[in-house]
Amino acid sequence: LLDRLPRGIAGLRLHSLDELAREILAARGETPRVANESERRLAMRIAVRGFDEPLMASRGIAAMLERSYRDVRDSNAPLVRPRRGLRNVRRTELVVRAWGEYERVISSMGVTDPADLLLRATQRVDSSVRPQLLAGFYDMTGVQLALTRALLDAGRVAGIWIPTREKFAGRFVEELGGEVRASQSGGWAAALLNYDTRIDELRGVCGRVAELLAAGTPAREIGIVARSLEPYDVRLLNRFAQEHGFRTTLAEEIPLAAHRLGRGALTLLRLRERGFPRTEVLGLLRDGLRTQTRIDVDEADLATRRARIAGGPSEELRKMRVRAKVVEDYISLVAELETMTFDVSRFGIETESDLQAAEKLEEIAALIKRTPGATQADLIDAIEQATLNVGRASARPGQAEACPTLEQPVIWAGELLRFRGRSFTHLFAIRMQDDVFPQRRTEDPLLPDADRRLLGVREIGDGRDEEQLLFSLVTQAAERVELSHATGDGFGKVLRPSRFVRGGQAILPVRKPQGQAGLPVLHHERQLQLLVQSGTRSAFDGYIGPLDPEKLRALSPTQLEDFGECPQKFLLKHILRVEDIDHPERELQIHHRDKGILDHSILEELYRELDAAQFRIPLPEELGPRLDALIDAHFDEHEAVAPPFNRTVRDIERRATRRILREFVSADVADLVANDLLPKHFEYRFGAKHREKANHPEPFVVDAGGVPVHVEGTIDRIDVGRASARPDEDERAEARSTYRIVDYKSGKALRHVNLGDKIDRGVRLQLALYAMAVAEFFHVDAERVSGTIKPIVPGETKPAKFAFALHEKREALLETLKLFIQAILSGTFPAFPNEDDDFNSCKYCPVNHSCRTRHDLDERYAVQQFGDPRTLLSRGAR
Repeated sequence: LLDRLPRGIAGLRLHSLDELAREILAARGETPRVANESERRLAMRIAVRGFDEPLMASRGIAAMLERSYRDVRDSNAPLVRPRRGLRNVRRTELVVRAWGEYERVISSMGVTDPADLLLRATQRVDSSVRPQLLAGFYDMTGVQLALTRALLDAGRVAGIWIPTREKFAGRFVEELGGEVRASQSGGWAAALLNYDTRIDELRGVCGRVAELLAAGTPAREIGIVARSLEPYDVRLLNRFAQEHGFRTTLAEEIPLAAHRLGRGALTLLRLRERGFPRTEVLGLLRDGLRTQTRIDVDEADLATRRARIAGGPSEELRKMRVRAKVVEDYISLVAELETMTFDVSRFGIETESDLQAAEKLEEIAALIKRTPGATQADLIDAIEQATLNVGRASARPGQAEACPTLEQPVIWAGELLRFRGRSFTHLFAIRMQDDVFPQRRTEDPLLPDADRRLLGVREIGDGRDEEQLLFSLVTQAAERVELSHATGDGFGKVLRPSRFVRGGQAILPVRKPQGQAGLPVLHHERQLQLLVQSGTRSAFDGYIGPLDPEKLRALSPTQLEDFGECPQKFLLKHILRVEDIDHPERELQIHHRDKGILDHSILEELYRELDAAQFRIPLPEELGPRLDALIDAHFDEHEAVAPPFNRTVRDIERRATRRILREFVSADVADLVANDLLPKHFEYRFGAKHREKANHPEPFVVDAGGVPVHVEGTIDRIDVGRASARPDEDERAEARSTYRIVDYKSGKALRHVNLGDKIDRGVRLQLALYAMAVAEFFHVDAERVSGTIKPIVPGETKPAKFAFALHEKREALLETLKLFIQAILSGTFPAFPNEDDDFNSCKYCPVNHSCRTRHDLDERYAVQQFGDPRTLLSRGAR
């Protein structure tokens, strides 16, 4: 200003055209209240609901209408009846009618559209307005231009200063006319750096800023700018700045829905329509909702998981036959929530951010209350769109914090549109890549550029000229400009540099950031830790040292099978006692364990009721209705324990179970007849853990290389040859008969295909151990014992693929057990990931989401070359 006005200035106040318009109206006693973004969005949503048209029912139509309306009003174009020549006259007529309804709603709310504010001020401009200096503009909307022309006509403009000579701003200069001068562009020096990932880029820029500060450069001479910044970018910049000993002016924002009060309000509003899901009910208490029902949230969480409560109203939950005290309290809590209405005061206020969130919620609630036609859906939408400032930005870059413990320099950082008018000695322009700078523009689907041209509305265009202008502002705002971009997002997506740094006047030498002594800067500490520790037979790899033999005092076949699939899974589940966390609300169907128990119980009860003569083909006519009755009875009993969250899905499961079990029983009886067998023992339990329910109180003891292993378990079914399956046969006749061990599987049992081979490989041991136990308990030779898997759901796999003979597998099985027991006692538990249909060791692992080997592709490949853990352990033993 002093350069351009040699006579000096007496005073200066910076404000926007909107603020000037308010001052002009206030001087004449007019104080209109301008509609804010929330009010405009709400008004458009209400306007859209008044039209019974498919277009108005589409998702996001209110936001699209608001965008198009904003362009029309800001262009100072009237809402006239659409004329011929438009692409879709009927659609445009509907859009204009919706805009008219929107203006009616805005008027009923007692607020003014932002465009009307400028137009009303335009009509009241006279000589009483103070002289104005318009600076920094390179373009204006139609209503802004109207106010500017009124000021020019009244002689109240001292000058208009444009900060560029670019072609885009030239049109604006020509439109205004008069004495308009453009600023001169000086020379600039620039460097272009590329980084591997977006995170590396922000960390590297903060490192460069720290170097400048350490060299004595004042903080006010350093700036960081980007065409646009995502909230995640802001958080990363502030985090890396803190690590390097300075702060930025960026204020972090979070959605109101991410704050506990906003999240709790949304949950309370949606609770009834979602059917009172368990996690949302308990989440309300964790978010600070105050209720009359007192309940321990963690205890209720555990109890409802165990009870398989996914959700539901209190009336449905009270049908449960057996309920613990904490479950009773949970049902009382649901009953209280059913009568509760939205009220911010029900949530406790503990911090400053809580207070900010509560104030925002009260503002939204007041807006909905005073707006005619607003609904609960509008309240939910308003909460979802609101944001909170969670970080304090310094208003004066270059100054240190007032607190002596936080005396850190503050660096200006922000988006390009807030950067205009600033200058620095060192400027870091980040995110110089396609789709960020230049920004990609998309044509308005409701009012395309061809229609805008006919209606005299500002066109969207491709934005090339304006983006070029903004780039020139960056390069002219500092003596030294450092441009940077990332070559990838860190997840495999390749990012291309901006066209402004790939051609034309911005052709720059590209270089990668360097560390000390010319070495590349590395920021992969975690990867280095993994590299150092993996493959070293350390505890990190599952090698924990010798174990107490007491750990092997009682093992189940399932536990040994887990070891055969993945030794580390055995370590986690059976040594360290890691458990899966059930999520009943995510399971529309009955939990797979409960479904297996249901199927087993139905088949057990059905077969127990049948005599030998009824196991024939064709099946007796009464068998089908009897099976259906059993299915209904067991399903009703299960619902009395765990009520369904989705009644429709549960009914579908019930009908599917009838069909599937009928097919299974028909095929199973045919198989029994073909092999001359009859089911004799059901749910045969052995071992001390079953106590009074055990069919054989003593466990099965197997000698594995001199170490006695006590095996306990439950056998689904034992089939015996028909000749010796009669109750009057003596034990000697039973010893001469054949035995078949049957294990039901609820699905198609694809993991058990080629069962005999998998027993030899050690990945399927359960049924083979059961067969060895039966041979000992019933004093039967191994040649007379076999085993088979019975998939409940029929598939294309032949039954022979699921069967084996004990005498063929016994020696290899003992060898496998010896190898496994030695590995367990020595503390050798390497991870062996597998997710294909071969044996899928990861499917039921409690830590399958975070297993190191599963996600390290190189280590995963190296381990899987052994084929199975048995081969891996045998190679290690040699």
